[in-house]
Amino acid sequence: MKRILLSITLGSLVFFLSYTLLNEEPEEEARVLSTLDTNSAQNVERTDSVKNNSNEAGPVKKSYEPAVTVPANNNMGITPERIEIPAIDVNAPVQALGYTDKGGMAVPNNLTDVGWFEPGTKPGSQGNAVLAGHVDGRSGPAVFFDLKKLIPGDQIHLYNKDGTKRTFIVQRLEAYPFENAPLREIFGPANHQGLNLITCTGPYDDEASTYSERLAVYTVLDVPQES
Repeated sequence: MKRILLSITLGSLVFFLSYTLLNEEPEEEARVLSTLDTNSAQNVERTDSVKNNSNEAGPVKKSYEPAVTVPANNNMGITPERIEIPAIDVNAPVQALGYTDKGGMAVPNNLTDVGWFEPGTKPGSQGNAVLAGHVDGRSGPAVFFDLKKLIPGDQIHLYNKDGTKRTFIVQRLEAYPFENAPLREIFGPANHQGLNLITCTGPYDDEASTYSERLAVYTVLDVPQES
């Protein structure tokens, strides 16, 4: 399977992040994949909006209740060590990572782990926490290969080392052109408790050795559950 090296794949994915870039705005419009319509009925059916070309299985249906966001409270933040995304069968370790030598976001050096941007926000605290994972590698699909199949209402569970759980509800998915993502919206401050997941998407660009787009999944904190 012809794909790029991990260091190039997700290193490019994080949009050459540094806090000095947070004021940049995208020059091209985002491609909205799905979004939560707050005026719609409370219960909806879940169907996969994007099919995996190698797996044409039928739609998976799932009902959900809208997210109930709790008041912002920085004491609710946790240091994540494991992530579960039931809708796409993800159950993976989470690494706390920082900056690269060039000022970008460090990423996992394997296909199975998810990276949390530790210098940023703790998941559950006010602001935007960020997790990044590879979409694939030379050996095949990676942990976030099916991230594009998420739809509004899907749940994402994070656990710390003590088993404390924070649940987030998917609000929308957007795909941005390479190097033209809204860094402030993804990584910057916010008046809510958000968790944003990022990976690669779109057509693969052989000449640039990367994917042409970056996928962002925006979520908000649901009622927290203590184990």
